[in-house]
Amino acid sequence: MKKDQMMEKVMSFAMKVQQNKYLSAISTGLMGTLPILMIGSIALLLAVLPIDAYKEFITNIGLRSFLMLTSTLTTSIIALYSSFAIAYRLAEKFKVEPMIPGVLAVLCFFMITPMVSAEVNGVAGSYLDTNMLGAKGLFTAMIVSLISCRLYCYFMEGKKLTIKMPAGVPPVIANSFAGLLPAIVVAILFMLVAWGFSFTSYGSMAQFIYSVISMPLEHLSSSMWSMVFIVFIQMILWFFGLHGSLVVQSFITALYLPMDTANMDALAAGVTNSELPNILGKTFYSCFAGIGGAGGTLSLVILMFIMSKSKKNKALANLAIVPGCFTINEPIVFGYPLILNPIMAIPFITVPLIQVIVAYASIAVGICPRLSGVQVPFGMPVVVGGFIAGGWKIAVLQVVLVLIGIAIYYPFFKISDKQAVAQEMGEISTEE
Repeated sequence: MKKDQMMEKVMSFAMKVQQNKYLSAISTGLMGTLPILMIGSIALLLAVLPIDAYKEFITNIGLRSFLMLTSTLTTSIIALYSSFAIAYRLAEKFKVEPMIPGVLAVLCFFMITPMVSAEVNGVAGSYLDTNMLGAKGLFTAMIVSLISCRLYCYFMEGKKLTIKMPAGVPPVIANSFAGLLPAIVVAILFMLVAWGFSFTSYGSMAQFIYSVISMPLEHLSSSMWSMVFIVFIQMILWFFGLHGSLVVQSFITALYLPMDTANMDALAAGVTNSELPNILGKTFYSCFAGIGGAGGTLSLVILMFIMSKSKKNKALANLAIVPGCFTINEPIVFGYPLILNPIMAIPFITVPLIQVIVAYASIAVGICPRLSGVQVPFGMPVVVGGFIAGGWKIAVLQVVLVLIGIAIYYPFFKISDKQAVAQEMGEISTEE
């Protein structure tokens, strides 16, 4: 009874996390920046492709500078795009017209971003610190977006500060005037906060957040064991029937996307793959934390496809093999099923953990290169995605990890398949 109560509390907590408006806004908002990241990633890959003749050609025709500019205007200022997207999504959660709070979040983010004095072409001036617009400022963008949007929504609730227009005024104009006073109040609050931080040793709110919150989290997330823990929680939730990947996605994105963008910035600056600052990242998670889907189920599908004696398992393998190669594993998770399956629990939970550990160790000792941080779209075929993320060695590493997964699944699958055959024989003899 105590175990059941404890598990009920765990599931209740997981559901609250999954349904949390703020975490959901971060997750969906950052997902909305994926096209920007993809454009920047492709441009960066084309600019730094390690073929000397190709590099010389695109440099001579002037194309390389535009490819690098595209990377700079996308991945290098991703915090700017994120500030709008996160606030936009949060406003939707609170049933508030989202355009104004999205734009307002960008303004507030600019307000707390430090300015630097510099002389360009003989003209002195003050400029935004672009370092804070990229990976370094991503966590700041998340916090500012959530706070500014929530304040705006609060002032909009119950028409506290809204200006009501006469009937017959077009909705676009009415909505703009309704949000005018709340936007002004929020902007003034952030201006005062920025002014207050200018008297501190940090100099700006952005630097304060980076020093006090972002840096400690970066140190925490740079540990392999932090990702192992997150993947473990994900798989426990999956085993009990919750979509664990959705629950942890917010944490994965918030903690590890900045590490990817930092790698892309370093790559754009001419740093070699072996010298990139981070081993882990969101791309690392996508490539290795369960190849073929949560639980590393591509290994199981291949095993079923080759060795199944059960008619049911053989049919399921034929159905699941192609989706599994594209990281779609719902047919196997729910069709086998792996949820609440005591025999398959150990490999289902441990395979992705082993895959993460082996992948990290292979990169850490220099067998495989560090990932560039390029965002690989969901559904990209296994091996192809690995090649895009880090080259042929990463693709080979994925194959090795799939084979390791097969070895771990094998003894448990053998028992499970034998039971399935016995059940089928029992059904046949009963019908006869």
